[in-house]
Amino acid sequence: MAVCDPEVMRGIPVYRGTRIPVELVAKMLDQGADPGEIVAGYPALDLEKIELAPLYVRAFPRRGRPAQRPWAQQKPIRSLRRLPDKAR
Repeated sequence: MAVCDPEVMRGIPVYRGTRIPVELVAKMLDQGADPGEIVAGYPALDLEKIELAPLYVRAFPRRGRPAQRPWAQQKPIRSLRRLPDKAR
């Protein structure tokens, strides 16, 4: 059902013969998308492949550290002040 090829989408698991990431379809289902809508948007897929996407993602989770930056939503502790042009 899914293949990981470093030359296709940097090795992200995609459906065989396509460039559609399995994780993308699983996220769409988690967000409440209807499988019929997904088939309409991606005609290369069928309902069986779409139903198996969440199972595949749970069975084979992504490895490595998540790409999150917990500090991105916080206010800075202090800010740097620039010196006036004459002081430089």
